[in-house]
Amino acid sequence: MNFSWEIIFLLILLGFGVGILKTIAGAGGGVFFVSFMVLFMSIPFDVARDTSIFVMVIGSLTAFTFYLKQERTNLKLVLIFSCFSILGSFLCWIFLLIYPINNEILKIIFSIAVFFTAANMILKIFWDIKKNENVSKYCEAFEFDSEEIKKQLKIGVPFFILAGFLAHLLGIGGGIINTPSCFLILGMPIHASTATSTGIIFFTAIFNVVLKILYGNINYFVGVCLALGAGLGAILGSKISYKMPKTYLQAFVAIVLIILGLEMIISVKL
Repeated sequence: MNFSWEIIFLLILLGFGVGILKTIAGAGGGVFFVSFMVLFMSIPFDVARDTSIFVMVIGSLTAFTFYLKQERTNLKLVLIFSCFSILGSFLCWIFLLIYPINNEILKIIFSIAVFFTAANMILKIFWDIKKNENVSKYCEAFEFDSEEIKKQLKIGVPFFILAGFLAHLLGIGGGIINTPSCFLILGMPIHASTATSTGIIFFTAIFNVVLKILYGNINYFVGVCLALGAGLGAILGSKISYKMPKTYLQAFVAIVLIILGLEMIISVKL
């Protein structure tokens, strides 16, 4: 595939826009990257998935760093959850070695995940409307010694493993599982849930990208262009996320996701 300067600019611009969206609206960047590469660039799904994982390392690192500075997440908590998510990714890698899944089936699974992401976005609208939270105070007060927290953590473990499994399988990061798990199971404020999910995605993406470099099919040129834009977009998104009203943006993202999911299903050739 030949890449003109116009294509390079569009890739960087796409990464920039997605970087802002995923940071402000809490949308998973992977669903946009994979969809764009498959639907508009005719890149095979497995290559798009592996390239998306490569991109997420940069985008999630930038956003997670800013979240830490803003005291919107607990590093110890992120590291613990990341271990379970990485376990899920490792199990998925083993599963795919034994039972390879063709790209058309992966498209169908991906479409279902996109619809769940859209539903998650709609739920976030209601969560944001109801919120009355002090995120930094919550993160400072979080205690692992609480029996209630220990019980909630045990309930959440299978969900974080599932998130890691889907992250490796589809290249979507796992936020569709991580964020609701943090919010509904652990009772985190929605902003802390999104920030924690971003951290989990970052550490899981590091593990996944190593596997993809060794055994996958990364399109490095496309990945670098998208990652450059995503990193810059995440910086801007992190700085303005508290100042920008999210409700309409989240509703817009949900609609776009539903359209992308439908387009992906239409593109399936069985």
